[in-house]
Amino acid sequence: MRQFSLINGDCVEAMRQMPADSVDAIVTDPPYGLGFLGKKWDALPPGLPWAEECLRVLKPGGHIVAFGGQRTIHRLTCALEDAGFEIRDLVGWLQWQGFPKSLDVSKAIDAAAGAERDVVGAGHRKATGRAHQGDGGYAFGEDFSITAPTTDDAKRWNGWGTALKPCIEPATLARKPLSEGTVAANVLRWGTGALNIDGCRYAYGDEAWPGPCDGSNPGTVYAGDFGKNGIYGGTAGKVECGGHDLGRWPANVYACPKASRSEREAGCEHLPAKDANKWNGGGIGERRRQAGQSHLGNHHPTVKPVALMRWLCRLVTPPGGTVLDTFTGSGSTGIAALAEGFAFVGVEREAEYIEIARARIRGDAPLLNQETA
Repeated sequence: MRQFSLINGDCVEAMRQMPADSVDAIVTDPPYGLGFLGKKWDALPPGLPWAEECLRVLKPGGHIVAFGGQRTIHRLTCALEDAGFEIRDLVGWLQWQGFPKSLDVSKAIDAAAGAERDVVGAGHRKATGRAHQGDGGYAFGEDFSITAPTTDDAKRWNGWGTALKPCIEPATLARKPLSEGTVAANVLRWGTGALNIDGCRYAYGDEAWPGPCDGSNPGTVYAGDFGKNGIYGGTAGKVECGGHDLGRWPANVYACPKASRSEREAGCEHLPAKDANKWNGGGIGERRRQAGQSHLGNHHPTVKPVALMRWLCRLVTPPGGTVLDTFTGSGSTGIAALAEGFAFVGVEREAEYIEIARARIRGDAPLLNQETA
């Protein structure tokens, strides 16, 4: 049976109780330090004490994958580097579904001048689905008024804002220094130090690869949208696609939608339901009620998709290894690690989230998972 252990407590203190050089990989989604929904746990990204303990418990050559916010991941990365990690890469999760939180500069100028804008129409932002989208939208739909600028200054700055649509969440990929001199020697001694390239290739046609060509016929030259504008050498607009039987070499991007409601709720049916209006802000909560989603067993606000976490666990963990998640949240990494055949240790400070994680991990494959004390 695949074993997992969930620890309710501070991750730094929990890691201090773990033996050195005992974990094969760390895959984790720490707080971004953005003050998300006013949550106290999202005040700051984890710092040097966390990074130092991650370094200590990892086996030599072991990798860590740690997510961060676009505006704050540099702090997390610096902490890992200062602790002694080698920064290897930056991985981007592409999910296309973020909603731009942008100030309309023209409206702000009119408001500051006390000018009332003329309503010239009505619009509706469609509810976002779970497929790739490029035209925005809102998770639950929204009606809005279309207005025209009134003052000359507002007219001059019409169409200007303050934020881009957030479609990528970055993760730092770092490695504990080798102890055996070479990667080959380290892999033979510890089982760590390398990435599972063939195990993480994108199958041809897999939407996890967002790049050019559909790859339906490996080795064929394709002319696609990426070539039409000359990005890959504009005269013919053609790019070489594929050639390897196992698929495309894994890149430092992975594209997939956010976790669906059914994925989030699987295993949580027996948990006490929470009113979305109380935990997720009045406006969003009201739209959730209208969409029939007001009572939720899994009320964690930042659930990572299991497909993404499986790919990351598989990338950095040797066969039969143990994955540690220092910020378990609702348990997506645990589900992913067990599904890939790894043992899992998860630490989560918030008691309400540890129960959600336990329910989701047990509910995902109850006959395959055995929780340890």
